[in-house]
Amino acid sequence: MRRRSVIALLAALAFGSGASLRRVFAALGQQTPGPAMAAIADTMFPGDAGLPAASALGLHERVLAMSDLRESISKGVAWLDRYAASRGVAGFVALDEPGRLAALDAAFASNEEGIRPLVFALRQQLGLAYYSDPAVKRAFAYTGPPQPDGFADFQERPA
Repeated sequence: MRRRSVIALLAALAFGSGASLRRVFAALGQQTPGPAMAAIADTMFPGDAGLPAASALGLHERVLAMSDLRESISKGVAWLDRYAASRGVAGFVALDEPGRLAALDAAFASNEEGIRPLVFALRQQLGLAYYSDPAVKRAFAYTGPPQPDGFADFQERPA
């Protein structure tokens, strides 16, 4: 590793810039988890019928920016890439939709340390971010709780 790469990596870690980290990893020849994280987000929350995909909202970038998940994400993406390689594919990103679902199901069922909690944490963080996004909220016809006026379109409470 060249001295400039080490200094750039230390600076990126000190200042926490995601773009800087991606440039440093690219300079070092290592794959960043960004494309795989976007594929994970889109597999969990693909969007349909007026709903945007999770990566279109940039949710994978938000999750990658969470410092407490960085190490787990790298470990999890490596696990998913190994799973894809065992299926004869270059990496998780290269899997088709059913393959990605199977990989995430296998990761959730895995007994390997840290993999199942990571899938659960990603589902929780991505789900919270996805359903809190204004673009997704607008897609639902929810106007608020029925109180204090009751149910506007029923005379009686729904059964």
